[in-house]
Amino acid sequence: MVSLILAEKPSVAQDIAKALNASRKDSACWENKQYRIIWAIGHLVRLGDPEDMNSDWKVWRLSSLPMIPSNWPLKVIDKTKKQFRLIQGHLKAKDVTDIICATDAGREGELIFRLILEKAACKKPVRRLWISSLTRAAILKGMKRLRPGDEFDSLADSARGRSRADWLAGLNLSRLYSLISGETLSIGRVQTPTLAILAKREDEIQNFKPEAYREVLAIFSLEETDFGPYPSGQPEDTNPLKETCYKGWYLVNPGLVPDQKSNPLINRRLPDDKKLTDAILTRLKSGQAKIADVRHKKTTIQAPRLYDLTELQRHANRLFRFSAQKTLSLAQSLYESHKLISYPRTDSRYLSDQEAAQLPDIVDAIRKPYELLLAPGTGQSIPGKNYVDSEKVGEHHAIIPTGLQPSQLSADEHRIFDLICRRLLGIWHKPYISSTTTLLTTVTQTDKPEPVDTYESKGTMVLQKGWKILEDDLQNHNRPSDPKEILPPGLTPETTVWPQSGKSRKAMTRPPLALTEASLLTGMESAGSTLDDKNLSEAMKDKGLGTPATRAGIIETLKKRAYIRQDRNTLRVTEKGMQLIGRVHEDLKSPRLTGEWEALLEKICLGTYSLEEFMERISLWLNQQVSQIQKTPLTQKQVLNAAQPQGSVD
Repeated sequence: MVSLILAEKPSVAQDIAKALNASRKDSACWENKQYRIIWAIGHLVRLGDPEDMNSDWKVWRLSSLPMIPSNWPLKVIDKTKKQFRLIQGHLKAKDVTDIICATDAGREGELIFRLILEKAACKKPVRRLWISSLTRAAILKGMKRLRPGDEFDSLADSARGRSRADWLAGLNLSRLYSLISGETLSIGRVQTPTLAILAKREDEIQNFKPEAYREVLAIFSLEETDFGPYPSGQPEDTNPLKETCYKGWYLVNPGLVPDQKSNPLINRRLPDDKKLTDAILTRLKSGQAKIADVRHKKTTIQAPRLYDLTELQRHANRLFRFSAQKTLSLAQSLYESHKLISYPRTDSRYLSDQEAAQLPDIVDAIRKPYELLLAPGTGQSIPGKNYVDSEKVGEHHAIIPTGLQPSQLSADEHRIFDLICRRLLGIWHKPYISSTTTLLTTVTQTDKPEPVDTYESKGTMVLQKGWKILEDDLQNHNRPSDPKEILPPGLTPETTVWPQSGKSRKAMTRPPLALTEASLLTGMESAGSTLDDKNLSEAMKDKGLGTPATRAGIIETLKKRAYIRQDRNTLRVTEKGMQLIGRVHEDLKSPRLTGEWEALLEKICLGTYSLEEFMERISLWLNQQVSQIQKTPLTQKQVLNAAQPQGSVD
């Protein structure tokens, strides 16, 4: 008699088999005297199609909407039917006493397992293998601590609720808007508000009207000097030619204190009037200058928290221009194939006390390539609450190395592994500390009652590199760091300086930047920050639009359906995507819907809300949506004139 272990993928089944010393029995399983190990290939079973629920739903009709099933039949995915039949045979085998769930330890992995068992009509006892690493030690430890399967019933209900709600919203609303418009459209609970984030920026770019403006730039010297032409070939983002000189930008409103949301450079923009800027330059040439004010601001930045999947995807996109999907695939390979990192599809950036206790050994294993960059004591102490907090670890802890040695990595796999190692090693470093000096220089006229002209200069000095020594080294391997303006030392108020040169330049305002995948991931993650309801914002803060495991797939789906396109490292919305966003109801473009659902799904996970209550609420919302949209005069007119989407009949 054996326990049957069901893994999510063949490679994971092989890892478990090696750890348990199980040999290959045939092409379908591994086995020893105690265990038989089999595998799925990701999702094998899904929710049925509308016609599987109700034969009348095969035909696309407005009168059939909303489609709300009374039961939820399952369907085996066509391309994996053979694998499902093999698993079903093992599940029903007489010598199998119980089942061990070894799919990924998360909501999606739990759903994969539960749907297979339900479709196979398997009622045997279930235990759960819950691990965050695929190393031999982690697998053996997890096998000694198998948990009762019913301990994860709430997680399974949450997964079912999310899947069913997405079925209801996606199929009903896609049919509804397709029938209205006369073309096949795809609507999704997460997909559509994500597209709306991009469409809003696209609209801002397309409707942007550039305006001309002028700026005046001066060079001041601490040494008495004659006024001359501005140095030729002197870029505006580098230091002046002499160490006793500094640059200053003319301020339109010296008393303006910009808030955090405003662009501080706007205060340098003058009207496109050459006579105005020529007059300013004339006053600069003939005036007397002195330092009016010197302000110092010290900035201390602690080492960033460890990676969750979204932060890793963001960073890799900024550094290497990797898509979110590519980073996920590389991280998954490092986890499954190479066993070098912990479970990557995590939404936590913290470690529990248990994982933190393993850090000294992990650091010893990975430190050699970074030895010259490490702070004293790296890995010898337990990091503070900013990095280790068991209460803030959800299903999985932050992504960290496992301590195994890398071998035969591709160049891109090495880049991702390198990021994860550096991020961990950085948490023992001191903070990065810089000092920014803001200098105000005034120019006055002695013989004329001219206005006082004020010029602003900024300089930044690094006081302590701290953890950024690891990041600077990384930057040097990929792209140069942004240049920092440096001011001469010893500048104090009332110091007399001499205008050395000046110039005006004409420029045009620029449209907002198109979103990159990094900035879109931030928008998806923080979508709830714009919500008024504090409880919903809290639910969205860690969930946002989608989850770390699904966001890459959402972006790829939008590309596949030609709603967005890749333009170098930016994402642009196509005309098809803009038309879709222009048609759908405001509720479907807002993150509020996802916020409400995620809050309820989290309650289901915690056991304080039921799957039945959730589905009743979703059904009520869907009825309201369909009824509201069908009753609008525009909809009625469009339906009368619309052609049917391909493959449907009214």
